[in-house]
Amino acid sequence: MSKSPIYLIVIHYSEIALKGNNRKFFENLLINNIRKHISHLKHSSITHHESRILVNDIVINDWEFFKNCLSNVMGLKNFILMIKCKSDIEALKSAAVQLIGKKNFKNFRITARRNYKKLTFTSQDANIIVGEFVQKKFKKPVNLNHPDLNIHLELLKDFSLIGSEKINGFSGLPANCQEKALSLISSGIDSPVASFEMIKRGVIVDYIHFHSYPAINKQSISNVKKILNVLSNHQLKSTLYLAPLLSIQEKIMEIIPDKYWVIFFRRYMIKIANDIALKNRYVALITGDSIGQVASQTLSNIRAISDVSDLPIIRPLSGLNKEDIVNKAEIISTYNISIEPYEDCCSFFVPPHPETKAKMDIINRLDKTLKIDEIYNKTLKNIEIQKFKYRGESK
Repeated sequence: MSKSPIYLIVIHYSEIALKGNNRKFFENLLINNIRKHISHLKHSSITHHESRILVNDIVINDWEFFKNCLSNVMGLKNFILMIKCKSDIEALKSAAVQLIGKKNFKNFRITARRNYKKLTFTSQDANIIVGEFVQKKFKKPVNLNHPDLNIHLELLKDFSLIGSEKINGFSGLPANCQEKALSLISSGIDSPVASFEMIKRGVIVDYIHFHSYPAINKQSISNVKKILNVLSNHQLKSTLYLAPLLSIQEKIMEIIPDKYWVIFFRRYMIKIANDIALKNRYVALITGDSIGQVASQTLSNIRAISDVSDLPIIRPLSGLNKEDIVNKAEIISTYNISIEPYEDCCSFFVPPHPETKAKMDIINRLDKTLKIDEIYNKTLKNIEIQKFKYRGESK
């Protein structure tokens, strides 16, 4: 009777391998993030072995739960469920039988990769010999170009691995390996995607959301909280600042010509975000701007809005088409939340003909007419803070 197979998950990374002297730091952080993501799932250990991360001795029935959790981990190029065996041809044949079991497939290919060059057989030898064995055993043809089943072999020094279901990750860098930035997040489609792109680069992202309650309802706040629960699957924990903008907006609408309203709304969002950021040691702001998508996102208006910022403003979506942003929102599971009905604190007060090419001399002159310090300071005092954290994939 053959022994029960030993299942483990093999995780590959890409960009981390290029980090030179800092590589160990990124590898250890990635392992620590993986450990947090799967802490509630049964496994014996997480180890680093020959430029890959191994989640050892998993229960095969938990694979779907592991798959859901690991898909959220930033820095993973791909991962694959594999069977561990000895590094010899006969052991690989036996493991192939265990792996394939009763799988239903039309054709297959073997994709071998030999890390340990002193083995008595090459990767091409393994491709041919194991391929011929599977072909005869299961009466299935080889298809090198478009296989129904791609059987991966990883030939290492101390043992070998065989698996077939490879899941692609988001790559990038491990979450929380960079400094802190504050994202101006709405419940729309763009800013959650922009935040995700920065999380993928390892930036520690917290959030500030501006609302106009009670002039509009709290739906945008509710939607943003749902979005942060999704984004927390990738970053594990974050902070949300809820800033009431209505009093400032009312003062702007009283003093400033209506075609400049949205520009001034956003200038004060940037001012408030700067104050929060500098007080809490954030080193940059993040926005979901895409050049030319709406009136406030023309180059002239972006300049007018950004002029009040002491911090750099990162715009990861600036060159993307709306379709690209929507597609990414669907991939990261924020799209369905973002299209739920809500009233935005800016769009609710958009005039019929907003300015699209603001001139800085006019903006600066109008800004001097606003006597808003008292209202501004009161707004800062009324900001609420909420915390979000990773809740895990329930079994």
